[in-house]
Amino acid sequence: MAKPLAPGIYEHPYTRELAARADISGEVGLETVKVEQLAPMLARHLGREIERVLEHLPLELAADASARLLAVLAEVAQQAKRIPDDLAGQALAPPPRRLMSVGAVAAGRRRPATPLARSTLFTRSHGEPRLQAELAHEIESADRVDVLIAFITIGGVRALREAFDRLVLQTGSGPRLRVLTTTFTGTTEVEAVEALAALPGAEVKVSFDTRRTRLHAKAWLFHRASGLSTAYVGSANLTATALGAGHEWMLKVSATDLPHVVDHFGGTFETLWQDPEFERYHLGDDLQRARLRAALRGERGASVGDGPLTLFTLRPFPFQLAILDRIEAERALGRLRNLIVAATGTGKTVIAAFDYARRARTHGVNPRLLFLAHRIEIVSQARDTFRHVLGDAAFGELVSGGHEADRGDHVFATIQSASDLAARFPAEHWDHVIIDECHHLPASSYQSVITRLRPGILVGLTATPERGDGRSLLPDFDGRIAAELRLWHAMEQQLLAPFDYYGIADGTDLRRVKWSRKGYDAGELGGVYTGNEARARLVLRQLERRVADVRKVRGLGFCVSVHHAEYMAARATELGVPAIAVHGGSPAELRDDIHRRLREREVNLVFTCDLYNEGVDLPFVDALLLLRPTMSATLFLQQLGRGLRLHEGKDACLVLDFIGQHREEYRFDAMLGALTGQPRAKLKVSVEQDFPLLPSGCAVSLDPVAREQILASLKRTIGSGAKRLGEELRELSTQRATPLGLAEFLDETGRELEDVYTDGFGWRQVQAIAGVAAATADDLERSRVLGRLLHVDDPAQLAAVTTLAAGTAPAEVRRTLMLDAQVTARGVLRAAEITAAYFRGQTELTQLANLLADASVPRIPIYPESDWPLALHRRYERREIVAAVGDRGVGDKISIPQGGILKLDDSKRELLFVTLDKSGGDFSATTRYRDYAISPDQFHWETQSAASVATSGRRYVESATNGWRFFLFVRVAPTDPFHFAGPVTYVKHEGDRPIAITWALVHSLPPDLFDHFAVLAQS
Repeated sequence: MAKPLAPGIYEHPYTRELAARADISGEVGLETVKVEQLAPMLARHLGREIERVLEHLPLELAADASARLLAVLAEVAQQAKRIPDDLAGQALAPPPRRLMSVGAVAAGRRRPATPLARSTLFTRSHGEPRLQAELAHEIESADRVDVLIAFITIGGVRALREAFDRLVLQTGSGPRLRVLTTTFTGTTEVEAVEALAALPGAEVKVSFDTRRTRLHAKAWLFHRASGLSTAYVGSANLTATALGAGHEWMLKVSATDLPHVVDHFGGTFETLWQDPEFERYHLGDDLQRARLRAALRGERGASVGDGPLTLFTLRPFPFQLAILDRIEAERALGRLRNLIVAATGTGKTVIAAFDYARRARTHGVNPRLLFLAHRIEIVSQARDTFRHVLGDAAFGELVSGGHEADRGDHVFATIQSASDLAARFPAEHWDHVIIDECHHLPASSYQSVITRLRPGILVGLTATPERGDGRSLLPDFDGRIAAELRLWHAMEQQLLAPFDYYGIADGTDLRRVKWSRKGYDAGELGGVYTGNEARARLVLRQLERRVADVRKVRGLGFCVSVHHAEYMAARATELGVPAIAVHGGSPAELRDDIHRRLREREVNLVFTCDLYNEGVDLPFVDALLLLRPTMSATLFLQQLGRGLRLHEGKDACLVLDFIGQHREEYRFDAMLGALTGQPRAKLKVSVEQDFPLLPSGCAVSLDPVAREQILASLKRTIGSGAKRLGEELRELSTQRATPLGLAEFLDETGRELEDVYTDGFGWRQVQAIAGVAAATADDLERSRVLGRLLHVDDPAQLAAVTTLAAGTAPAEVRRTLMLDAQVTARGVLRAAEITAAYFRGQTELTQLANLLADASVPRIPIYPESDWPLALHRRYERREIVAAVGDRGVGDKISIPQGGILKLDDSKRELLFVTLDKSGGDFSATTRYRDYAISPDQFHWETQSAASVATSGRRYVESATNGWRFFLFVRVAPTDPFHFAGPVTYVKHEGDRPIAITWALVHSLPPDLFDHFAVLAQS
């Protein structure tokens, strides 16, 4: 009789035996297996069952059984017409034996005591091999070794020196030993780094960056051409203590039983190896040795001296490169007034300096520069940064107080001194003007200067683009933000402190508070909160629950009004937590002294309603109390940013968000999207799964009541259907004399295009439901299919769309064919005139194209193939790509390839379609690391499993001489469009069936795409 299953969580193949037991076990949860998951799941399942049977069989019978199993697999493969031609050869040659080596040299190598084909764990238990001995033998038996070690000492190198010597003396091309290490904590020894770098065939790279500590790994990868690669990951650094007496745990992973883990290691290491953060260490380079010693001393807390400025090489981080590329593309489009928004501490001045250096290289001379800020300390530091970037210790002059400019060519000045400068020099004198903390720009002191300047380039730097007085910065910057560093990218780079966010239901009923399209009425909201004794006690109680000592907290509380802030400060003080209210109306001496009082913990909490708009720098703040609701992502991020500055002794910022019972109109999606960096469409699943994907070190926790309310809100607002959108449009239309266009509707409601074009409807249906426009069935259908264009970000293609809407066929026929293939999804290509007639007069098409063009990431247009209307690094669906590259004529059938390649035999060109995450959005340990960007200039691609170097693979391996050219199209998930990565050329390959090929990209990936396509996110 079947036994019931024990209650709990499972992840088992649902076998007949389990089905029988499930029938008597009560409610069970089942999940359909995706195609991508089936093969690894069945392989593991069958492997266990086969091993269970074979271990009880005699030797000869077990070998015979394995041969019969392979024969069955071969028969099934033949029926599916996918015959791995080596299956028959996988039967054991009698009698059963194992191949242990090939060649006399290999036979003489010492090998580990633990099997190469089996994973194991070292814990220094009784009877285990010593870690030092096992590592030495792994090194000797490997063909190549890659090492990621945070700390290296000379004692650790000595312990393995004999093994290293034997490794590097092997014959073969390329480095035998590659080592990545850091200066973190100052533990690494210069002598150890130099001892490794001195080995022939060895390369060592060091991270000198002491601000970020991204690499804490202790890991080894031992490459073997036989396929028996192994990896060690654990707690042991390369020190004598760790390898000897230290109680270290290390996991040994074999490529035989965990190939995806070894692949993940290899891909991540290659990405790190190419990262410019890690610099090749060169023996005999005295300057580099001095830098290393200084970095190590600095990490150990030793002073490196002040003295005169010593120039060192600065390199922009990948996220800074992305901003620089964005600005360059903006200017190529004629936008010469560029606003850069990035959190404090993320290197805005460094970005501005590199931007200026790029212009200087282009012009061959340093353009006349004016850098303005409101404090002399900022101005002085900025000048030093520019000197480092330009490599010129004499660059720039300071102007402040009584110091006047001598030449006025490259001036760093306080705003208080700038009026005299503007009066002294002509309006066109400075070609390049930079305004730091430019959220002050609308102030009269700044306007009196900036209105008297006419620079060729204007750059604004700020962390807070919105002001408390509602005056906008955008009119001075062509009405747009040129580049913005997102919160989660800064956190991944450890440029900001991580946060621990708690969403806490406070029970306050806000459902009767007056509402407008901008949100709750501030006056009524303040009335609900001010004097609310129960809520005030809850706030302090929740804070005390989550900190060890509330008297050590340095926190900010964001309130809805001045009265609310003063009430909370009084109640907190009465309850034993010293607090004060500070706001725009507070005395100047109080606002000036609050930095000291909070830093020294004379007060533990500062309650405010407008402090986040004042640019106050309080890096030591480690707790935030969000006591007012906001649907503004910008406002939310401004509040959050006040606690995310890095500061000594601050590991993370505690964020307590108190959530009431909201009106149905209130929306959480903007706030959650800003907090997590996830697209709105994925927020519901993210909440349900407790936010599994967050910036490194961050956590989000919702109590059950808050979680239920947020989920209900997300269900209402995301994908809520045409009916709800129609009701919103009807309500807005009653307040307007003229009809709302699509852009105005999105702006007024905070909706996105994906909300309008989803679930089989479009803008015309929303208008019809609202009763603002009549629509025929044909109108509704033409509107609905426009949703297939939401991915388009190629400005030339969008221009072709507006041309079609105006009733004219674009000059490039293939652009028309691309639109026809994508939107109408017909099986044959039609004449351009017919397609033009189909779209003629569609004002909605023009509105949509304009919105998509505004949202498009600026890129300098590059078309690698003159006969293909495909722009580099732009997005296209497969149908559009086929229409763009084909030689088909009117009436020809469109053949859409579903596999990974499309061969154009006539022109010897092949398209490589790459999907990085083949699991369809779920995390997959087995498919994510086959294809990935190694660096902005190299891409790792794996052929289909049947491809052999001797047959179909020759086309790639011999492409330098056979005339074939290859073009890469990459997407992350199966539902995404492809980015055109351009032409690639063969570099090298490894393995067979499948073949792992490294391609060189003719055009480097921009940083934002590299971030998406790399195994290890870089931006």
